[in-house]
Amino acid sequence: MAGAALAIGAGAARLAAQQAPDTAVYNLAITGVRPHLAVEARFVGPDAGLLFLTTRSAATGAEVDGFGASDDRGGPLPFQRTGDGFAITNVQGGPVRFRYQVSFSDSVASASTASGLDTTRLYAVARSLFVAPDPVLYRKTGHAYPVVRVVFLLPPRWRLVADWDTIGEALAPRSADDLLENAVAAAPDYRYHTGTAGGAEYVVAVRGHRAFTDSALVEVVRQSLERGARALGPVPVPRVLYISDAGRKGRTSGSLQGTRTIGLLWEPGEMLERARSHDTFHETLHLWFGGVMESERWWTEGATDYFAARLYADWRGDPSQLASLCYESLRNYEEIPHRATMTMATEARTLPGGDNTVRLVYRKGMLAALLLDAAVRRGSHGSADLDTVARELLATARTRRSRTVSEAEIGEAVARAGGRAARREWERVVTGTGPITAKQVAAALKEVTGVDLPPPPDRGNVPKALARPPAP
Repeated sequence: MAGAALAIGAGAARLAAQQAPDTAVYNLAITGVRPHLAVEARFVGPDAGLLFLTTRSAATGAEVDGFGASDDRGGPLPFQRTGDGFAITNVQGGPVRFRYQVSFSDSVASASTASGLDTTRLYAVARSLFVAPDPVLYRKTGHAYPVVRVVFLLPPRWRLVADWDTIGEALAPRSADDLLENAVAAAPDYRYHTGTAGGAEYVVAVRGHRAFTDSALVEVVRQSLERGARALGPVPVPRVLYISDAGRKGRTSGSLQGTRTIGLLWEPGEMLERARSHDTFHETLHLWFGGVMESERWWTEGATDYFAARLYADWRGDPSQLASLCYESLRNYEEIPHRATMTMATEARTLPGGDNTVRLVYRKGMLAALLLDAAVRRGSHGSADLDTVARELLATARTRRSRTVSEAEIGEAVARAGGRAARREWERVVTGTGPITAKQVAAALKEVTGVDLPPPPDRGNVPKALARPPAP
């Protein structure tokens, strides 16, 4: 793959000079025999002193190296490596240019939250590509984040897959989150499917061949948007991009939700059945929970998992699908050592990270949402449910710059909707550490679905039997 010369020309410089208050312009080129990204950037800001840049490539399969900085005349500027980025000293003020390379440890991304590049395709979480002005500092100082323009220089016939706005040949991320918390991809052979659902446009970009058709995946996407909108209100963004590619064989399949982009990188042999369809519903619902509203992690992940399971089962017309997912969470919950000694919020603060199958915020969070939904329905005599609570919380989040709703506010909304019974359940399973049993899950499932859905038999206690008895 031939190298590409990088230069940010006078047109880009004029663009940067016209924007206020700060502007960052990036050129990224795929280059080299073992492909990597060569990046040049130009930053224009009003102040001399230190420019703090952050890199978030850790744990994504990408590494930033070869960093250097200069003024607009090419004179070198001193810089220091900080814990998570670089600090460039610019005593004289004026524009700052910096350059670096992004190398990839994997040719194919190991998961939707990782990055990979080879001679046939790029898939990357955007944070792995950009050494960017630190958004935390901008928020602390109250200054607007820089206006960012991005140009990708791709091999012949490759097309970029990204949901950023375009201005001429440049891409225009809308915010720091839009720049750093999405996914991008590029290849010559993506197939595109478009439509509308839930009041928004969607684009499903698919490459590779799997055990399911493009149309089957598009229908799951469409249903997740449509049913999310029915439960929670219109899709909160005008357009959603889904990037679907075959990942690495033997790796756990996973998905990524960005501000308007959802990555679906699954093993080549995956079937589009309950697990992956539920996964897609879950990531779609993050457009509301995580997009419109931020809160405790058990709500953002666990309650989202419950809503996704219930809406998926509604689409399939099969309550047993919801039951199977809830009982799976129950089995995992019962294996968590600290389930009776730690609340979900405490776990999120003191035990960050870890496999989601052994995390209260995921597994108990899903079950807590089921129990709260049932309690609200009982307490309101069927006039309200957890959807009612969620819509109230989303409306509150929309009025706040931080988009944050506290755990206490969720509890008050649950009590308003479901009365004393709902408040008692809240105090037992959210602010308390009361146990969750199979009997309670079964009762909640009946309240929500109207169907008896008992737990499956404990396979560990079922004696093994020969399929064919031995001959006498």
